[in-house]
Amino acid sequence: MSDINWQYVCLYDLLMSRSLVINFSIDQAEFYGLIHRVRNFGEDVYRFLRTNGWGEINMGEVDAATTQLIIRDIKHSKLRRVAVWVEEEMRRQHLLGEVEVR
Repeated sequence: MSDINWQYVCLYDLLMSRSLVINFSIDQAEFYGLIHRVRNFGEDVYRFLRTNGWGEINMGEVDAATTQLIIRDIKHSKLRRVAVWVEEEMRRQHLLGEVEVR
């Protein structure tokens, strides 16, 4: 019986997972400096998500990022926490932009 319940929980998380799209403002200082900062930020996001298992970010996308990052497969129950962390980390790193839930 517990295996069936676990399957429902996994299915629920799969169906209810969300993505965050982070669009960085290109009005910030020098564009090429922004690209470097966005990629460093993406690496920080990767470490944060890997540590707690709340979502996924593709390192290939991080390495190629210019003005956008996408965090995928965020557990529904952790979406708000991840969004708040991302916004706080953006402020801490002096990055301007918008975080959108998809």
